Amino acid sequence: MIPFTAFIDKNSCYLFHNSWKINAPVELIWNELINFKKWPAWCEGLESIEPLGQFSSLQEGNQVKSMWKGILPYTITFNAEIKDFTLYSFLSFSVTGDLHGNGTCHFLSGNDFTNIHFTWNVSTTKLWMRMSSPLIRPLFIENHNRIMDQGLIGFKRMISAKPIDESVVTQAYQGQS
Repeated sequence: MIPFTAFIDKNSCYLFHNSWKINAPVELIWNELINFKKWPAWCEGLESIEPLGQFSSLQEGNQVKSMWKGILPYTITFNAEIKDFTLYSFLSFSVTGDLHGNGTCHFLSGNDFTNIHFTWNVSTTKLWMRMSSPLIRPLFIENHNRIMDQGLIGFKRMISAKPIDESVVTQAYQGQS
């Protein structure tokens, strides 16, 4: 028989995999995503985001504090620190606060499109979430997926309104030599 705390621990851990396919070059996608100050304009579930330090776009070592709200009547607040950062390709981060764990974003570019694969490996730290997780875990998962789906819709809408600046794409490829 699994002890109660092990049962609660097991049920309050989440591994999420979400993928976005966006019809735009990776350079544009990357530059928009690392500009966290623009997130509230396209990310419906984001209640607030603030830098923990002096910087205007994400890079290795930066930390941001954000608060999120989905379809359920609660918010989650956590700090995220960028751990690894490979231009136009990959970033990883750790989170602390109402969630504890880590995540990654892999970027893969194709002909006029970009795939982004997000992985979150987190556990909840709020006592009420940990205790209720065995019962309402599917609702927590659905809430996360809705936030990601709404984020994709908002991001695609924002990207489609932007003219693609070919000089940015050209500069990015020239800088990778």
